[in-house]
Amino acid sequence: MNLFDLCQAIGRGIGKGIKWLVNGLGEMIRLSFRQWWIVLIFVALCLAAALYYSREDNRKYEVDAIAMLNGVTNEMVRAEFDRLSKSIHLFDHQNLSTLLGIDAELAKLNNRFETFDVIDLWADTTIDMVDYERSVPRMDTLYVRVPNMVALRFRTETPNRVPEMEKAILTYLNSRPYFQTLFENYHADVERSARFHSDQIEKLDSLTTLFYYAQNANEQMQMRVWENGMILGRREVGLFLKDVYIEMKEKELATARLAVCTAPVVLQSHFVVNPNAVNGPLKMSALSILVGWLIGLIFAALVENRKQILAWLRA
Repeated sequence: MNLFDLCQAIGRGIGKGIKWLVNGLGEMIRLSFRQWWIVLIFVALCLAAALYYSREDNRKYEVDAIAMLNGVTNEMVRAEFDRLSKSIHLFDHQNLSTLLGIDAELAKLNNRFETFDVIDLWADTTIDMVDYERSVPRMDTLYVRVPNMVALRFRTETPNRVPEMEKAILTYLNSRPYFQTLFENYHADVERSARFHSDQIEKLDSLTTLFYYAQNANEQMQMRVWENGMILGRREVGLFLKDVYIEMKEKELATARLAVCTAPVVLQSHFVVNPNAVNGPLKMSALSILVGWLIGLIFAALVENRKQILAWLRA
């Protein structure tokens, strides 16, 4: 078999597959028409169950936020936050109410605590996307994962009490003893860095002023004890502006880090509730109609072929 024969075989296979799907869909439609009352019953039952499940007081919403990490690593925060999803109401020391310090009723209405990578596609310190679909392999080096950021998400049935959950989650994360130790060391380093760059700017500015006023621009012959030899001709005075600008940029970055360095885990903004419910009525109704139709087809096929099935069982 050459490449042309292989392509022909693949084409024939795809054609047969499409034909099988079309014929199968046709048989399902014909069966639905013959046994419409059975199919309709199951569609109606599933639709009623979906509408009950998606009632207003039972709707679930996704809540998202991006956390900035000070001293602690991405993996540490992921491990602690994912631990909330493993909380069990059977054990007092490992239930959500105890871990977060909230009442049991609120704890039962919040679940699915997940973390996601924050992606910087161009390595320019700007967030380009959050990998909510987990489509980016963690070993793929083409994508830059922001090491000091992580996206947090959980589901809630009480969107009005999200601020209470936010406070409890931050208290839980920032109260970890080893988080506090790492944060204190990191805060001291950031504070020292900001102070160092500020001092360097002042030193460079003073040095520029000294060199500028110490030279006489009208002198054609200059000689200074701190230089090697003698210079003839006009001497140009160079300023340290480039170095000053570099230090100002570094100071700006260090000051920005210091401004948000108030706790091991700090939210970039408050938790935001997605207004589209996970189990919204339209979504659940469409899904229930499809599921009800498939279940109805199964029972319709059993009813239509009941004699053959009984004969096979008795054989």
